[in-house]
Amino acid sequence: MKLNYRKDLNIASLKSESTWNKINVLTLLQNNCGNRQPSVNAYLAARYSRSADSVMDIASEVMSSGTNASERLEKIFAGYGHKSVGDMADLFVCIENIPMFSAFRIFYLNSVISGQERSTRYQNFSDPQFVKIPAEACSDVDVRKEYDKIILKQMRDYRELNKKGREDLRRFFKINMESKEEESVLKARAFDISRYLLPIGLNTSSAYLMSARNWAELIGYFGGSNSVVEDEIAILLHNLLGDSSLEARGYVREAEGLIRHTDPNSRRVTSTKAILEFMKESLRREQIDEIPSSESESIKVTYSPDCTETLISHYEALLNPLGSKKEYEFSDEEQEELSDILFEYHNHHNTVGSIGQSGAIKIEGFASIGTLKDLNRHRSLERFIPLFDECVDMDQELDRSNDECFYLCNYLEIPQLKSLKKEYVKRLDGTYELIKKWRTTAKGCMSSEVVDEFTKYLLPHAHATRYIFYGSFDDLQYLINLRTRNGGHIAYRVLTYDWLRRLTVQDPIWKALLKRIVVPKIDDKNQFVDRS
Repeated sequence: MKLNYRKDLNIASLKSESTWNKINVLTLLQNNCGNRQPSVNAYLAARYSRSADSVMDIASEVMSSGTNASERLEKIFAGYGHKSVGDMADLFVCIENIPMFSAFRIFYLNSVISGQERSTRYQNFSDPQFVKIPAEACSDVDVRKEYDKIILKQMRDYRELNKKGREDLRRFFKINMESKEEESVLKARAFDISRYLLPIGLNTSSAYLMSARNWAELIGYFGGSNSVVEDEIAILLHNLLGDSSLEARGYVREAEGLIRHTDPNSRRVTSTKAILEFMKESLRREQIDEIPSSESESIKVTYSPDCTETLISHYEALLNPLGSKKEYEFSDEEQEELSDILFEYHNHHNTVGSIGQSGAIKIEGFASIGTLKDLNRHRSLERFIPLFDECVDMDQELDRSNDECFYLCNYLEIPQLKSLKKEYVKRLDGTYELIKKWRTTAKGCMSSEVVDEFTKYLLPHAHATRYIFYGSFDDLQYLINLRTRNGGHIAYRVLTYDWLRRLTVQDPIWKALLKRIVVPKIDDKNQFVDRS
């Protein structure tokens, strides 16, 4: 690997040398004349907490004396605690050419994160770039080629139906093509429908701002995962940000001393596997007979769910991601056995993660990956999405008829677009037939973990999967107010509005908000063209 530094841009970068991917990690530096500004900020905060002086006086002393903040931080770690100091040093990192699913995971794993992913609306998919299967992970050339063919088939479907969808929407909404604004809206809305066909193994790029502590944890989690892509990302991030023999002239790592404890951390995976093995003995693996026919019909709202029941139900959702016909019943003795497993692996250094999250208000249901992609970025919500967990049973996730595996964009419910809807159903049905067939063949020449990973990359944005979100009153009023507005994707506008309707049934305190919000309508031209 070769580390590069552009002094004129103040950007350091590191590219993967693997032949099966084009991953590139970059850090946009805040260094002020080599002062390692994030480390300086962290050191000033550490000093500030142990002093009666103004931060102006402390900063003046540090700057005038030429104090090396990184070296001083090393000396106070033992008595002060690494994590609280690491939280004070923010690092701006871009990760390029990774699968869309990996970008979802980064947002999902970090509750404290600011970030932007490259919008699919503005990408040129004439020459699609996507994650390939490494020859080291699969020696069967035919299996690797068939994987590529499935993704290319999905991209062909996307290009063909995007064109047809644009024309059908133009006719129905009577779009004035002489208006640049209406023409631009038409293009975006046509993509809102056709993006459902895009596989989540397509390459994307994202920018993230997180503390040194969070970057260190992410490196550990990715390095300890079963994913070949995440392992590659972990290696690149560690060498770019942390203690590494790689050097580039002029590049000063901003918080090298704070990127610590980055050894592969597989505790979450290990504890989850142990708990799932325990639960399999008494959990019925028979799932529900029928997936709800729409995202809205699947919504269930409850208040103040029991913490223990919530935790165990999350583990159950990994075994039966579609939902159990008969829910797992557990005794006090079983809770104690689960407790033994959990606290063998988890403490203040190693948290349980998303599977252990809950909150005052629980909203659950099924939604397309495309819809969850947008809602997953609301960091104020506690989120558990079984598909985003490494230990989800992918055989169970796909144990349904092809036509129950996906949801379509709400615009396709317009009666005049029924011909277009029929074509989408036909194409997606064919895609799932190919995915399931490939998965069966791939199991003969790849490890189960790699088969699961690359099966996920084949899934389209339309894939219907389960979600469980938690939030406070304020979290949910904020999200509903924001996401029901005109201009956003119709799918999450309708879904969050229906969340609100279910909340009003649960509690009248939500009714005033319901009265104030405009009902999202799929056939209203004013809403269709409004980009505000």
